Amino acid sequence: MMRVNRVMNCMTGEAVKRLLYAVLMIFYPLAVSQAAGQWEKQDNFYFLTKNTRDSFSATAAGANKFTSKYLTYDGIEFLVRGADGWNDYGRLNLEGNNMFSVPIRSGMKVDELHFLAGGNFGNSYEHDKLLRLYGDNYFYSVVSVIFAYQDGVYKSLSVPVFWDWFHLDPMEWSKDGARVRCKGNNPVRKDCSMLHISFTNSRPAVPVRDILVTDSWLSDRPFSEIFAVTLKSGDTMEATPKEDLKFKTPLNNAAKEPADNRTQWSFEKDLDGWITGSSENWSADCLWQADSYGRKGAVVIPACNWGGDKFSWMEKKIALPGWDKVEMQFLRHSALYSEQDKLWSDGLLRVIVKGASGVDTVYEKLYSGEWGTETADLSRYKGQTVVIRFEDHGGGHVRLSQTTSPACDGEDAIIDDIRLVKQENRLQR
Repeated sequence: MMRVNRVMNCMTGEAVKRLLYAVLMIFYPLAVSQAAGQWEKQDNFYFLTKNTRDSFSATAAGANKFTSKYLTYDGIEFLVRGADGWNDYGRLNLEGNNMFSVPIRSGMKVDELHFLAGGNFGNSYEHDKLLRLYGDNYFYSVVSVIFAYQDGVYKSLSVPVFWDWFHLDPMEWSKDGARVRCKGNNPVRKDCSMLHISFTNSRPAVPVRDILVTDSWLSDRPFSEIFAVTLKSGDTMEATPKEDLKFKTPLNNAAKEPADNRTQWSFEKDLDGWITGSSENWSADCLWQADSYGRKGAVVIPACNWGGDKFSWMEKKIALPGWDKVEMQFLRHSALYSEQDKLWSDGLLRVIVKGASGVDTVYEKLYSGEWGTETADLSRYKGQTVVIRFEDHGGGHVRLSQTTSPACDGEDAIIDDIRLVKQENRLQR
């Protein structure tokens, strides 16, 4: 609690700048990003939907693994799951100077506003020498909501938000109707906290013109991890009835799939049929990127060795050709370049083959660099149907800046153009 109060006191000057900026946004609303979202409703609660990206336009760091459309915390329901096509759970875009305008009906009377947030993003102590004494594992932010009433009055409420990779003890902070509660682990991002943030309107009988949401910094890294919004109001607003849904758990076992007899996977349009997953303590599945360091289409395999070995993987059931010498070749690139260490970030990538005779690691390499051709000998499995898995584990030797730990700084592996070749026909870089 002392640390929470200290952060709020340290943030006073910055909060004042934020508040002044918010006032300008109220009187000059063209500068505020507007959201044309839709709502579902049950009783006096409205749930901001995820039918489109209009509201939750910022992508999340983790894959969308929620099996139900709604989660409940402290008796409040939250709509957390987007359409089936979403590959993440979406966030309010508070990055840079963006402010989010809650898409209410102008003149509506509002009782409460509730947010569900995870702990993937934050501001480190690089801006605060006193708080940096706690180390680089801790992060803080201030999330603010501004109620702008039709009579010209406005009310600003703020909460501090903490997060670290090793989890804070359960905590609660409240003041003047603003409250934040740590609800344990995020069921999608197991190494991040789940936070219930709520704001009670002190003038519920007065019509509201706008509700604005902002984070703690100007032109800096935001918290930006709010991924569900619930509004309580006895007033009316266009909405559809609440419709709960169940979603299928994503398939994560390639052995149950039909065998693929192709010999090349270019990833130009998508994951090319490769199945993805992650370790139990890590929920950042592989991601497809349309462009990556000059190549069209590539796969990013996340990893982190901070607070435990956290790894992701992709795998495929493949019918190998019967050539005498079978070699798998692929292109590999590091995720980020470090001006601090003058090196590319590093990660430990393994290629594992699961066959009838057991499991074998055919490639294991800590890599730091640009696109390069890597190889693995599969000759002992020629003519067999096997599952081939790419599994990325953190390296943790390269720092991105003076104030960050080397662990988790861009340890992802970027993979492209996997192909099977006769060993004498090597792929040229």
